[in-house]
Amino acid sequence: MVLERRGLAVSPAARARVTACTDLTTLAGRLGRAWTAGVADELFTRP
Repeated sequence: MVLERRGLAVSPAARARVTACTDLTTLAGRLGRAWTAGVADELFTRP
């Protein structure tokens, strides 16, 4: 995951939520937020 490559911790719950998602628009948004997020939970907030 991008977050782990950036040195951030990813909880099992966050990992499960990301890997369970099949909506490409949602995944694209999360990928974009992964580059600037301070914590994994920021992936799940809408700007």
